[in-house]
Amino acid sequence: MNYIVFDLEWNQPEDGLKTEERLLPFEIIEIGAVKLNEELEPVSKFNRLIKPQVYDTINWRIRKMLELKPGELEKGTPFPEAAAEFLEWCGSDYVFCTWGSQDLTELQRNLNYYDMPELSDRPIKYMNVQKMYGAMNGMPSQTRALEGAVDALGIDKDEPFHRAYADAYYTSKVLRLIPEEIRRKYKAYDVYHLPKSRKTQLKLKEGEKDILISTAYPTKEALMEDGIFTALHCVNCSGKAVKQRIRWHTLNQKVYDAAGRCKDHGYLASRIKIKHSDDGAVYGEKTTHYITEEEFLEMKKNVKKK
Repeated sequence: MNYIVFDLEWNQPEDGLKTEERLLPFEIIEIGAVKLNEELEPVSKFNRLIKPQVYDTINWRIRKMLELKPGELEKGTPFPEAAAEFLEWCGSDYVFCTWGSQDLTELQRNLNYYDMPELSDRPIKYMNVQKMYGAMNGMPSQTRALEGAVDALGIDKDEPFHRAYADAYYTSKVLRLIPEEIRRKYKAYDVYHLPKSRKTQLKLKEGEKDILISTAYPTKEALMEDGIFTALHCVNCSGKAVKQRIRWHTLNQKVYDAAGRCKDHGYLASRIKIKHSDDGAVYGEKTTHYITEEEFLEMKKNVKKK
Protein backbone atom coordinates (compact mmCIF):
# COMPACT_ATOMS: atom_id res chain seq x y z
CA MET A 1 0.00 0.00 0.00
CA ASN A 2 1.27 3.48 -0.92
CA TYR A 3 0.52 6.95 0.37
CA ILE A 4 -0.35 9.47 -2.35
CA VAL A 5 0.43 12.92 -0.96
CA PHE A 6 -1.05 15.40 -3.42
CA ASP A 7 -1.82 19.06 -3.78
CA LEU A 8 -3.89 21.01 -6.30
CA GLU A 9 -3.78 24.56 -7.52
CA TRP A 10 -6.94 25.96 -9.04
CA ASN A 11 -8.35 29.05 -10.68
CA GLN A 12 -11.64 30.73 -9.89
CA PRO A 13 -13.71 33.42 -11.63
CA GLU A 14 -13.18 37.06 -10.77
CA ASP A 15 -16.77 38.19 -11.42
CA GLY A 16 -20.28 36.93 -10.66
CA LEU A 17 -21.55 33.36 -10.70
CA LYS A 18 -22.67 31.87 -13.99
CA THR A 19 -24.18 28.45 -14.63
CA GLU A 20 -20.87 26.75 -15.41
CA GLU A 21 -19.26 28.38 -12.38
CA ARG A 22 -21.79 26.81 -10.03
CA LEU A 23 -20.90 23.41 -11.49
CA LEU A 24 -17.15 24.11 -11.30
CA PRO A 25 -16.34 26.91 -8.85
CA PHE A 26 -12.65 25.94 -8.83
CA GLU A 27 -10.93 24.76 -12.02
CA ILE A 28 -7.80 22.72 -11.36
CA ILE A 29 -4.73 24.12 -13.16
CA GLU A 30 -1.97 22.05 -11.55
CA ILE A 31 -1.60 18.63 -9.90
CA GLY A 32 1.47 17.77 -7.84
CA ALA A 33 2.05 14.61 -5.85
CA VAL A 34 4.59 12.46 -4.03
CA LYS A 35 4.18 8.70 -3.67
CA LEU A 36 5.43 7.18 -0.41
CA ASN A 37 5.77 3.48 0.32
CA GLU A 38 4.57 1.76 3.51
CA GLU A 39 7.68 2.99 5.35
CA LEU A 40 6.84 6.55 4.24
CA GLU A 41 9.84 6.64 1.94
CA PRO A 42 9.43 8.65 -1.31
CA VAL A 43 9.40 6.41 -4.37
CA SER A 44 7.96 8.58 -7.15
CA LYS A 45 6.65 12.05 -7.98
CA PHE A 46 4.01 13.51 -10.29
CA ASN A 47 3.64 17.05 -11.62
CA ARG A 48 1.32 18.38 -14.35
CA LEU A 49 0.31 21.85 -15.43
CA ILE A 50 -3.24 21.92 -16.81
CA LYS A 51 -4.55 24.07 -19.63
CA PRO A 52 -7.71 25.90 -18.52
CA GLN A 53 -10.90 25.00 -20.39
CA VAL A 54 -13.53 26.89 -18.37
CA TYR A 55 -11.89 30.11 -17.13
CA ASP A 56 -9.43 31.53 -19.65
CA THR A 57 -8.61 34.51 -17.46
CA ILE A 58 -6.46 33.58 -14.49
CA ASN A 59 -7.49 35.31 -11.30
CA TRP A 60 -4.80 37.91 -10.54
CA ARG A 61 -4.36 36.61 -6.99
CA ILE A 62 -3.74 33.10 -8.31
CA ARG A 63 -1.30 34.36 -10.95
CA LYS A 64 0.64 36.33 -8.33
CA MET A 65 0.72 33.52 -5.77
CA LEU A 66 1.86 30.88 -8.29
CA GLU A 67 4.20 33.28 -10.12
CA LEU A 68 2.87 32.06 -13.44
CA LYS A 69 4.71 33.16 -16.54
CA PRO A 70 2.75 34.54 -19.54
CA GLY A 71 1.46 31.65 -21.64
CA GLU A 72 2.70 29.00 -19.18
CA LEU A 73 -0.71 27.37 -18.72
CA GLU A 74 -1.39 27.35 -22.45
CA LYS A 75 1.32 24.69 -22.72
CA GLY A 76 -0.42 22.58 -20.10
CA THR A 77 -2.24 19.24 -20.49
CA PRO A 78 -6.06 19.19 -20.72
CA PHE A 79 -7.58 18.12 -17.41
CA PRO A 80 -9.09 14.79 -18.56
CA GLU A 81 -5.72 13.63 -19.86
CA ALA A 82 -3.77 14.91 -16.83
CA ALA A 83 -6.24 13.41 -14.34
CA ALA A 84 -6.17 10.03 -16.11
CA GLU A 85 -2.36 10.06 -16.00
CA PHE A 86 -2.42 10.98 -12.32
CA LEU A 87 -4.84 8.22 -11.34
CA GLU A 88 -2.88 5.65 -13.36
CA TRP A 89 0.30 6.82 -11.59
CA CYS A 90 -1.43 6.37 -8.21
CA GLY A 91 -1.84 2.64 -8.85
CA SER A 92 -4.45 0.38 -7.28
CA ASP A 93 -3.57 0.22 -3.57
CA TYR A 94 -3.16 3.61 -1.95
CA VAL A 95 -4.56 6.18 0.44
CA PHE A 96 -4.73 9.88 -0.38
CA CYS A 97 -3.02 12.38 1.93
CA THR A 98 -3.60 16.15 1.73
CA TRP A 99 -2.94 19.33 3.69
CA GLY A 100 -6.49 20.24 4.68
CA SER A 101 -9.85 18.97 3.54
CA GLN A 102 -10.61 20.63 0.19
CA ASP A 103 -8.32 19.05 -2.41
CA LEU A 104 -10.01 15.66 -2.62
CA THR A 105 -13.43 17.29 -2.97
CA GLU A 106 -12.23 19.55 -5.78
CA LEU A 107 -10.56 16.65 -7.58
CA GLN A 108 -13.86 14.75 -7.57
CA ARG A 109 -15.81 17.84 -8.60
CA ASN A 110 -13.51 18.38 -11.60
CA LEU A 111 -13.73 14.69 -12.55
CA ASN A 112 -17.51 14.94 -12.44
CA TYR A 113 -17.55 18.11 -14.55
CA TYR A 114 -15.74 16.25 -17.36
CA ASP A 115 -17.91 13.12 -16.96
CA MET A 116 -14.90 11.03 -15.97
CA PRO A 117 -15.19 7.86 -13.86
CA GLU A 118 -15.77 8.52 -10.17
CA LEU A 119 -13.13 7.76 -7.55
CA SER A 120 -15.96 6.29 -5.46
CA ASP A 121 -19.71 6.57 -5.04
CA ARG A 122 -19.41 6.96 -1.25
CA PRO A 123 -17.19 8.77 1.29
CA ILE A 124 -13.45 8.33 0.73
CA LYS A 125 -11.12 7.70 3.64
CA TYR A 126 -7.96 9.80 3.49
CA MET A 127 -5.32 11.39 5.72
CA ASN A 128 -5.68 15.06 6.61
CA VAL A 129 -2.06 15.90 7.42
CA GLN A 130 -2.97 19.39 8.61
CA LYS A 131 -5.29 17.95 11.27
CA MET A 132 -2.73 15.32 12.26
CA TYR A 133 -0.09 18.00 12.66
CA GLY A 134 -2.46 19.94 14.89
CA ALA A 135 -3.12 16.82 16.97
CA MET A 136 0.61 16.28 17.34
CA ASN A 137 0.71 19.73 18.96
CA GLY A 138 -2.36 19.13 21.11
CA MET A 139 -4.67 21.18 18.86
CA PRO A 140 -6.46 18.93 16.32
CA SER A 141 -8.73 21.81 15.28
CA GLN A 142 -5.73 23.98 14.41
CA THR A 143 -5.56 25.13 10.77
CA ARG A 144 -1.94 26.19 10.60
CA ALA A 145 -0.44 27.07 7.23
CA LEU A 146 1.85 24.48 5.67
CA GLU A 147 4.84 26.81 5.62
CA GLY A 148 4.36 27.50 9.33
CA ALA A 149 4.44 23.77 10.06
CA VAL A 150 7.56 23.35 7.94
CA ASP A 151 9.28 26.15 9.87
CA ALA A 152 8.19 24.78 13.26
CA LEU A 153 9.51 21.31 12.41
CA GLY A 154 12.81 22.62 11.07
CA ILE A 155 12.32 21.14 7.61
CA ASP A 156 14.70 22.47 4.97
CA LYS A 157 12.95 24.78 2.50
CA ASP A 158 14.53 23.66 -0.76
CA GLU A 159 11.45 24.13 -2.96
CA PRO A 160 9.39 27.34 -3.51
CA PHE A 161 5.99 27.23 -1.82
CA HIS A 162 2.57 27.65 -3.47
CA ARG A 163 3.07 25.33 -6.41
CA ALA A 164 1.31 21.97 -6.42
CA TYR A 165 4.35 19.71 -6.41
CA ALA A 166 6.23 21.79 -3.83
CA ASP A 167 3.29 21.82 -1.41
CA ALA A 168 2.81 18.06 -1.86
CA TYR A 169 6.54 17.59 -1.25
CA TYR A 170 6.44 19.57 2.01
CA THR A 171 3.24 17.86 3.12
CA SER A 172 4.98 14.49 2.67
CA LYS A 173 7.87 15.77 4.79
CA VAL A 174 5.49 16.75 7.59
CA LEU A 175 3.64 13.42 7.35
CA ARG A 176 6.88 11.51 7.87
CA LEU A 177 7.43 13.31 11.18
CA ILE A 178 3.97 12.58 12.62
CA PRO A 179 3.99 9.72 15.16
CA GLU A 180 2.36 6.48 14.02
CA GLU A 181 -0.10 6.62 16.94
CA ILE A 182 -1.56 9.88 15.64
CA ARG A 183 -1.58 8.69 12.02
CA ARG A 184 -3.64 5.67 13.08
CA LYS A 185 -5.96 7.58 15.38
CA TYR A 186 -7.01 10.57 13.28
CA LYS A 187 -9.14 9.38 10.37
CA ALA A 188 -10.73 11.66 7.81
CA TYR A 189 -13.41 11.11 5.18
CA ASP A 190 -14.18 13.21 2.15
CA VAL A 191 -17.97 13.41 1.78
CA TYR A 192 -18.34 14.67 -1.77
CA HIS A 193 -20.52 11.55 -1.94
CA LEU A 194 -22.51 11.12 1.27
CA PRO A 195 -23.14 7.88 3.20
CA LYS A 196 -25.83 5.88 1.43
CA SER A 197 -28.00 5.16 4.46
CA ARG A 198 -28.39 5.73 8.19
CA LYS A 199 -26.64 2.40 8.78
CA THR A 200 -23.52 3.67 7.01
CA GLN A 201 -23.38 7.14 8.56
CA LEU A 202 -19.80 8.06 9.39
CA LYS A 203 -18.80 7.80 13.04
CA LEU A 204 -15.47 9.42 13.84
CA LYS A 205 -13.62 10.04 17.08
CA GLU A 206 -11.16 12.87 17.64
CA GLY A 207 -9.78 12.80 21.16
CA GLU A 208 -12.71 13.57 23.47
CA LYS A 209 -15.02 14.42 20.57
CA ASP A 210 -17.45 12.21 18.65
CA ILE A 211 -18.33 13.24 15.11
CA LEU A 212 -21.28 11.83 13.16
CA ILE A 213 -21.86 12.66 9.48
CA SER A 214 -25.34 11.86 8.24
CA THR A 215 -26.75 10.48 5.05
CA ALA A 216 -28.64 12.79 2.65
CA TYR A 217 -32.01 14.31 3.54
CA PRO A 218 -34.37 16.23 1.27
CA THR A 219 -34.69 19.14 3.71
CA LYS A 220 -33.20 20.52 6.91
CA GLU A 221 -36.49 19.86 8.66
CA ALA A 222 -36.37 16.17 7.72
CA LEU A 223 -32.87 15.89 9.13
CA MET A 224 -33.74 17.59 12.43
CA GLU A 225 -36.84 15.40 12.82
CA ASP A 226 -34.79 12.20 12.59
CA GLY A 227 -34.51 11.14 16.22
CA ILE A 228 -31.77 8.62 15.42
CA PHE A 229 -29.45 11.34 14.15
CA THR A 230 -30.39 14.01 16.71
CA ALA A 231 -30.19 11.72 19.78
CA LEU A 232 -27.47 12.58 22.29
CA HIS A 233 -24.90 9.93 23.18
CA CYS A 234 -22.13 9.85 25.76
CA VAL A 235 -18.66 9.99 24.22
CA ASN A 236 -17.22 7.41 26.64
CA CYS A 237 -20.17 5.06 27.27
CA SER A 238 -20.00 3.10 24.02
CA GLY A 239 -22.66 5.29 22.48
CA LYS A 240 -25.14 5.10 25.37
CA ALA A 241 -28.07 7.48 24.88
CA VAL A 242 -28.26 10.53 27.12
CA LYS A 243 -31.42 12.44 27.96
CA GLN A 244 -31.53 15.95 26.57
CA ARG A 245 -31.40 18.61 29.28
CA ILE A 246 -31.37 21.43 26.70
CA ARG A 247 -33.32 20.69 23.53
CA TRP A 248 -32.07 21.50 20.04
CA HIS A 249 -32.12 25.22 19.35
CA THR A 250 -30.59 27.58 16.82
CA LEU A 251 -29.79 31.23 16.21
CA ASN A 252 -29.14 31.15 12.48
CA GLN A 253 -30.90 28.02 11.07
CA LYS A 254 -27.50 26.59 10.05
CA VAL A 255 -26.11 25.52 13.42
CA TYR A 256 -28.13 23.73 16.11
CA ASP A 257 -27.07 23.06 19.71
CA ALA A 258 -28.29 20.75 22.47
CA ALA A 259 -26.93 19.44 25.77
CA GLY A 260 -27.42 16.60 28.22
CA ARG A 261 -25.76 14.86 31.13
CA CYS A 262 -24.28 11.41 31.59
CA LYS A 263 -24.46 10.22 35.21
CA ASP A 264 -20.94 8.76 34.93
CA HIS A 265 -19.10 11.35 32.81
CA GLY A 266 -20.93 14.62 33.33
CA TYR A 267 -22.35 17.24 31.02
CA LEU A 268 -21.96 17.13 27.26
CA ALA A 269 -22.98 19.29 24.33
CA SER A 270 -23.80 18.46 20.72
CA ARG A 271 -23.69 20.76 17.73
CA ILE A 272 -25.18 20.01 14.32
CA LYS A 273 -23.91 21.97 11.34
CA ILE A 274 -26.34 21.94 8.40
CA LYS A 275 -24.54 21.44 5.08
CA HIS A 276 -25.48 20.96 1.42
CA SER A 277 -24.08 18.58 -1.17
CA ASP A 278 -23.52 19.52 -4.82
CA ASP A 279 -26.77 17.83 -5.83
CA GLY A 280 -28.80 19.97 -3.41
CA ALA A 281 -29.29 17.38 -0.67
CA VAL A 282 -29.02 18.36 2.99
CA TYR A 283 -26.79 16.59 5.48
CA GLY A 284 -25.58 17.18 9.00
CA GLU A 285 -22.27 17.03 10.82
CA LYS A 286 -22.82 16.44 14.54
CA THR A 287 -20.01 16.97 17.04
CA THR A 288 -20.39 15.90 20.67
CA HIS A 289 -17.99 16.75 23.50
CA TYR A 290 -17.94 17.21 27.26
CA ILE A 291 -18.56 20.59 28.86
CA THR A 292 -18.33 21.89 32.41
CA GLU A 293 -21.36 22.48 34.61
CA GLU A 294 -20.68 26.21 34.28
CA GLU A 295 -20.81 25.97 30.49
CA PHE A 296 -24.03 23.96 30.70
CA LEU A 297 -25.66 26.57 32.94
CA GLU A 298 -24.52 29.38 30.65
CA MET A 299 -26.05 27.62 27.65
CA LYS A 300 -29.27 27.06 29.57
CA LYS A 301 -29.39 30.72 30.57
CA ASN A 302 -28.87 31.88 26.99
CA VAL A 303 -31.65 29.59 25.73
CA LYS A 304 -34.08 31.06 28.27
CA LYS A 305 -33.28 34.56 27.04
CA LYS A 306 -34.57 33.78 23.54
